[in-house]
Amino acid sequence: MKRLRIPMTVALGAALSLAPMSFVSAKENPAPQNISQKSSDVTAKDVGLNIDVDLLGIGSKIADAIKSAQNRDGFVKNLMESSFYSSGQKYNVMVFNLSQEYEDHLNGVQFYGSAVYDGITYGIWVFEDGSFTNKGDGGWINWAFRGWFDRDGNSVEFHRP
Repeated sequence: MKRLRIPMTVALGAALSLAPMSFVSAKENPAPQNISQKSSDVTAKDVGLNIDVDLLGIGSKIADAIKSAQNRDGFVKNLMESSFYSSGQKYNVMVFNLSQEYEDHLNGVQFYGSAVYDGITYGIWVFEDGSFTNKGDGGWINWAFRGWFDRDGNSVEFHRP
């Protein structure tokens, strides 16, 4: 999928739209619309969050979590926890430093977004099952995951709950 970056405050649209931010699911709002928002609302510029797929409508909850990060490992853990609980604890979650190499085979992706912390872009996946291999450095500053899984070193096999 080609990523299209359009300057805007908030775009509500179909879950698979090319707009960088979608805060509702396709079921709730099948037709894309542009709306204005209050100055107290969260914006993409405030949080450094891009959302490409959001079938669960959890983007705004994750945006709130990003604003509160104080350090890099806390940021990664917070993205993981916010994504897991915002998705109703029904899906697996992977947060990964996209500047590192990885291999993924994730099925049933319900949410994909990216967030930036101090110039480092992290991918955020909420999904049903699959596998993920970290081909770079580990540790909380580079990746975090939660759900139902078996781990063997840098390889994780996720199962449906």
